[in-house]
Amino acid sequence: MAPHPRYQRSLDELFLHVYVYIDDWLEPYQAQLPKHSRQKASISELLTIAVMGELLAQPYESTWYWIVKQRFGDLFPSLPEYSRYHRVLRNAEPLLAALALSVVAGQSRLHLIDSKPLPIAKGKRAAWAKLPEAAKGFSTMGMVYGFKLHALTDERGLFERWTFAPANHSDVTLAGELLEGLEAHLILGDKAYIGSTACTPKRKNMAQKDDWKGWMSNARKRIESSFSSLVRSLTLHAAQVKTFASLKTRVNLKIAAFNLLYSGVLFK
Repeated sequence: MAPHPRYQRSLDELFLHVYVYIDDWLEPYQAQLPKHSRQKASISELLTIAVMGELLAQPYESTWYWIVKQRFGDLFPSLPEYSRYHRVLRNAEPLLAALALSVVAGQSRLHLIDSKPLPIAKGKRAAWAKLPEAAKGFSTMGMVYGFKLHALTDERGLFERWTFAPANHSDVTLAGELLEGLEAHLILGDKAYIGSTACTPKRKNMAQKDDWKGWMSNARKRIESSFSSLVRSLTLHAAQVKTFASLKTRVNLKIAAFNLLYSGVLFK
C-alpha cells in the first residue's frame, strides 16, 4: 500500500488535493445534487471535510467540524451550521459509495471476500441496546450485538462491493449477493464461505481434496489487512450510532476514504 499522504504533504495541501479530486469527480453529478437556497458551501467542500476527517482518524464528527471551522476557515469561508452539514452528509450516503468505487478499475479477475463485525454495543450495554435492524450473533470477536460488514475486494485490497446484515446472518448467505455475476472469476474466502462459490480451504473433517494453495493464503491476507486498516487507521467501529442509516453513511465514508488513500489518487 502507498504511504499515508499526511506524511508527504501539509494539511492545507492535502485538503486541496482531496477537494480537487472530489470536485472533478462530482462534475457529471451537478444537475442531480440537492440544492439548498441558504447553503453557500458546495457539496464538494462538505464531502472534502468529511473525507479529510477520516484520513486523519478523527473519531467525532462534530468535534472535527468545529476544528475545521476554527483552524481552516480561510479554506472554507462559507460553512453552514453543524446540523446542516450533518444532514447533507447523511443524504449523501449513495454518493459516498459511488466515490469509493470511482477509484476501482473493475478489471480484476481475483477477488477476496470476508466479513467484519460491527457491534453497536458491548458487554452489559448489549442487554438493553435497541436498534430494530440489529441482532446478536457469533463472530471472531465472540458474541456481538449489531451488524456485520460483508465485503469483496480486488487483489490490491480496494473495496469493490459491500453490504450490511444483522450479526446473526451467515457469511454464506450474503456471499450469493456479493458474488453475483462473478462466476468466471476466482474468489478467495476463508472456511466461513464453504458452501458458496468462493474457493476456500477445507475443514480437517472433510473428505474432498483440498485445492487450496499457499499463494492463496498469502493473497487472502490482503483483505484482512484492508479490514485492519479500517479499524486501526480509520477507526472503524459502530458504537454511538443511533440508526441503521447513520451506520451505512459512516461505513461508506470510511470505505471511500480508504479507497482514495490506498489507490494512490491523492499522490497524483
